[in-house]
Amino acid sequence: MSTPDEEWGALVVATARHIQGVLDTLRTLDLTDTPPAAAYTPVATRAEGDARAAA
Repeated sequence: MSTPDEEWGALVVATARHIQGVLDTLRTLDLTDTPPAAAYTPVATRAEGDARAAA
């Protein structure tokens, strides 16, 4: 039977491994051609802007 400290330690290790896995995945992504979030315009906003420009 494990102690509460051992259970807590196992949870911490599992969480750290999960975070490392996510970071490894993010590192493999090629985001070179991705514009920053500030440059993103949702489609609905563009459509509204086009409608205003046409009026």
